[in-house]
Amino acid sequence: MSVDQDLFTRAIASSEAQQGKVERLLLEADRTAPGFWEPGEGEEIWVPVEGAEIRVLHCVPSRPIARRPIVLVPGWGVIPAGYQDFYQSVRGKAELYYIETREKGSSRIRGRKPDMSPGRSARDIGTVLDALGLLGKRDFVLTGVCWGSTLILQGLREGVLDAPTILAADPMHTLWFPKWLLRYVAPLAPSFLLGALRWLIVAAMIGDMEEQTQKGRDYAFARAADPWRWKRSAQAAKDLELFGALGGVPREVVVLNGTNDKVHDQSHYPRIANEIPRGRFLYMPTGESNRERCIGAAALEFARVTAADGVPATLAEFEKRIR
Repeated sequence: MSVDQDLFTRAIASSEAQQGKVERLLLEADRTAPGFWEPGEGEEIWVPVEGAEIRVLHCVPSRPIARRPIVLVPGWGVIPAGYQDFYQSVRGKAELYYIETREKGSSRIRGRKPDMSPGRSARDIGTVLDALGLLGKRDFVLTGVCWGSTLILQGLREGVLDAPTILAADPMHTLWFPKWLLRYVAPLAPSFLLGALRWLIVAAMIGDMEEQTQKGRDYAFARAADPWRWKRSAQAAKDLELFGALGGVPREVVVLNGTNDKVHDQSHYPRIANEIPRGRFLYMPTGESNRERCIGAAALEFARVTAADGVPATLAEFEKRIR
């Protein structure tokens, strides 16, 4: 498939009016919201999957205004606090399920040689959706962020998960760890050594990154990382590449982006949407400090309508041409 870079460049351009509308959507966020992982704010659900148990955090508002729940699959290794801004956008308005995949420190892994591959995590997500009574029974919005979006796209490719509406924010076409590290260092280094080196690894990745919010997020997830899970999951994902592999995705997928930084190259996202036969692309420009809050606001707009409605009218002006 040819890559129309000029078209993709235009897809990540915006007007001042569009920027202003995003800012107005963000004003609805509850910035005083308690942590959605805190006791009393929601419940913790453990779902058995093959060779493991996966934690799901579930929050139900007393009087939701949204018509359907949001299911969030977060990025690689991120702890719940990294998605508090997302929760600020949906708290009190929509039911939320937060699925922690098996590379997270919360997962309960059984056996010494578990399957930590992206395909296995995608199947886990499908199992969780079924166990929660969502799959084929309820209308819901499946939302991925970063690596979470990648796992959802991999699951769609393999036919192991589905959802009425799929919102993939900032999907990574491949794992962002340096390939030399995954191919030559990780196989030889014991987990405890990688744990000791994780600060150097993260420092090398972010380099001269100027976005303080992203820097803080990367250091927070490094602090919470489980080196054993990091090593096995990263090695199992080293060959995953979505570019050129999305032509078989059968579902409509809405790809969302609004920010750019050293880890998230926004030029990739219209290309990913273009490669999905029924892909659509939304560009909602905002600052890096509002990244998760903006994704939450977009997910909420989808939750206010049904799957049959497609892209809600409130977001229609953010859809960009990618073909």
